[in-house]
Amino acid sequence: MKFLRYLFHMIPVLWIFFKDLIWEDLSLREIRTNYLFGKANAYDRANLLGRAVKVYKKILRDDPNSIPVFLNLGGLYYRRGLFEAAIPFYERVIRANPKHYQGHYWLAMSFWRLQRYHAAINTLEEVIQFLPTFKDALNLMGECYERIGEAAKAEHCYLKAISADPRGIITHGKILNHGSQEKKREYRIKH
Repeated sequence: MKFLRYLFHMIPVLWIFFKDLIWEDLSLREIRTNYLFGKANAYDRANLLGRAVKVYKKILRDDPNSIPVFLNLGGLYYRRGLFEAAIPFYERVIRANPKHYQGHYWLAMSFWRLQRYHAAINTLEEVIQFLPTFKDALNLMGECYERIGEAAKAEHCYLKAISADPRGIITHGKILNHGSQEKKREYRIKH
């Protein structure tokens, strides 16, 4: 059944491959890379993790510092709850580009899921240092501080996240909404 799902997801990949080959002005290497990304995505969507990983490793042979591949590999493991396996790929993103805010964020999310709150906070501090209005990072940092019992720091982070959100929407924990920690709510805050 998984293989049939893979074939179904390969239909648009093959269409894009032929479109790139015929109409686009791309090198053969670029066409091959696009095809391999599509193939890995089809394996991922069919829940064939091992095959998706093998395809991404093929891309890494040509481009050993490919940030998109590292992010996708981290995402493969993260979505399946294999947070420990995702961490090295997000760390490689950060080594390749120390200011890659998504790499920092997903590394911190992996630490948070593993209940390694201090490691998550350290990672979030790095990203907030060069991107102080990254509301998701501020919100996650507030959540981490809340989990380790530092309510004042958590509240400070939540308030910074609220002020950084241009639409006024923020999800936060029990400190500001006085509700259950398990039940997170989304509030519309007017600035």
